[in-house]
Amino acid sequence: MRIISGKARGTKLFSPEGEGTRPTLDRVREAVFSMICEYIPGSEVLDLFAGSGAMGLEALSRGAAFADFVDSDSSAVGVINKNTDKTRLVNCRVHHCDFKSFLAKCTKAYDVIFLDPPYQAGYYEAVLDTVRDKALLSEGGIIVAECSKGAELDTRGFEVYRRRTYGKVAVYVLCHKERE
Repeated sequence: MRIISGKARGTKLFSPEGEGTRPTLDRVREAVFSMICEYIPGSEVLDLFAGSGAMGLEALSRGAAFADFVDSDSSAVGVINKNTDKTRLVNCRVHHCDFKSFLAKCTKAYDVIFLDPPYQAGYYEAVLDTVRDKALLSEGGIIVAECSKGAELDTRGFEVYRRRTYGKVAVYVLCHKERE
């Protein structure tokens, strides 16, 4: 696993050990960033369920202004810190807490939110409801949600801007519904 493009291009990333984390494959990350490249420069990014931090670090490498990384697993947080040091992408903050605690305290609106929770845990709806209800997605911002290929994502009032499948993974890019 490596940074694909930008300032830290080619930097190999550490990954948490064990079955608890499922890093996004390089080819999927590359395809996702090709889809959303116009949203990245100067953006404020939230990488929820960050794991290795690869999605947020890729965004920082490509010109995002700032990234918040959130993970409840202490080994994942350690890996994210090692990866931020290794890439020298320091315009970020790593939060060691669960997503509910972070979102409950959050008052910032993000331009890009990466959402890749454990697939079967049922966290998508809770996150999307909170993001919508607390207005944590900026006007014109996007949510990139990764789930298993066969799953139908309840978008909770967000519009599906794009949906792509890569092997066993489905990626949804969500945005605010157009106002009539």
